[in-house]
Amino acid sequence: MKIQTPSLVKNCLRVTQIGFLFAAVLTFGARLHVASAASWSGTSSISPALQPDPRGGPQQNDVAVNAYGDTIAAWDQYNFYTPVSASIGVATQSGGRWSSPFTISGNTTGFAMTPKVAIGADGTKAVSWIYQPDAYTPISIQVAVKPPVPMSVWTTYTLANFMPGGVSITRSVPVAIDASGNVTAAWNVWDGTRNVVQAATLPSGSNTWSATSTVSDQGHDGLYFSLAVNARGDAAVAYSLSPYTTYSTGTAAYYVSRNGPDGSWSRPVQISETLMSWVGYVTNPLVALDKPINPDTPALATVIYMGSGGLMATRENSSGSWTPPQAIVNSCQVDPPIMSCSGSSYMSPDLAVDEAGNALVAISIFDSTVNVDRSSVYVTRHDSSGTWTPVQRLTDPSVPVDAYATRVAVSPDGSLKMVGWIDHYHGTAQVAQWNGSVWNTATIGQGTAFASYLEVLSLDVGSGTVGRAIWKNSSSKKGIKIMATSYR
Repeated sequence: MKIQTPSLVKNCLRVTQIGFLFAAVLTFGARLHVASAASWSGTSSISPALQPDPRGGPQQNDVAVNAYGDTIAAWDQYNFYTPVSASIGVATQSGGRWSSPFTISGNTTGFAMTPKVAIGADGTKAVSWIYQPDAYTPISIQVAVKPPVPMSVWTTYTLANFMPGGVSITRSVPVAIDASGNVTAAWNVWDGTRNVVQAATLPSGSNTWSATSTVSDQGHDGLYFSLAVNARGDAAVAYSLSPYTTYSTGTAAYYVSRNGPDGSWSRPVQISETLMSWVGYVTNPLVALDKPINPDTPALATVIYMGSGGLMATRENSSGSWTPPQAIVNSCQVDPPIMSCSGSSYMSPDLAVDEAGNALVAISIFDSTVNVDRSSVYVTRHDSSGTWTPVQRLTDPSVPVDAYATRVAVSPDGSLKMVGWIDHYHGTAQVAQWNGSVWNTATIGQGTAFASYLEVLSLDVGSGTVGRAIWKNSSSKKGIKIMATSYR
């Protein structure tokens, strides 16, 4: 509802009517504020004022929170002045207070980019990034870890170095921490002929990483990949073959796993259909693990990826086999339908799974229909019966919402389920929460990027009552900032 104050004056409403109307608006706004405050805190700026040009600034960010509310957030921060460079900024939260932001990558030249973060139940923190001094030097895979010991400091490790080559992609280094404080990282390197997916673990209380394991098949070019680690230290990696070097064999998604923090990685298993280049590609697999109650029972994985039928999903069975790949979101089958579904674009799919294996998936789909030209958020859940629920549109099709940077988060016990996105049209960050029967959407902050492709949002929950969200805000005249808000 918009109140056009100038038109009220122009129409010469009586003073009492204006007073009554403003009082009603203030009361309505107060109610909205109280309702929001019951779940989300006010927003806080957790970064310094970054690049003043709203067309630039941070390209990625990440946030992680544990059940106690201990939080770590990171973002890339670009310096557009000579010498041009990029570094990684970090802020932490404990006891409800954010620390002062600091630069963790330590570089004043070169480019540190694509940050990822993790925090353990014991308070162990990890931040990862890639660093390249210039375009003609090797890329370094770097991870900084801070143990939960009082007065401990950050220690930065370089896990791999390689000369870039082949297809140019944006690389990241996903990190995860189990309940005992063991840190696992995964990355891929270019070995001169292909991208090789690797992983290593830093045991809790140690300063020495395990030997690097190559988790992709020796003949595979693993371009896209993701990492999952559950509370007991089981780990999984899903990756897909590069579509740029496998025209003759096609692309597919593969899965590898590890039992416990000290286990050996399994051989890769194909879990998707194979697509040939003239049909399409299998890309962007995301993996999540449950946590079996029985310690002798293996952890089971859920994987989603972009494939032949849109957004696809498959689930590991207790026997070790996999369910047939299933299209869970298809732009030509959503309700209400997308008229020009063949020209629609899928963006920022995300997956979260609770300890029982119940999954939540969201994705943003751009509708290129003439006079529509905007993106909407769709969600589906994998319920206890083993089926995916019908796809539901979370954003209102009757208003010009333009939604990007879709994110999902689920508490370990499954009691808190959230979907977040940036409404680029209205300049707001929003989160929808599942109350058991419907999704309730709240605006958690304001101020977004200059262009939709620059929108960044991160969302995480640590328990049924603890959640965090961060995003980029370019509304400040002083520069771009990273904003944060806390759930309860």
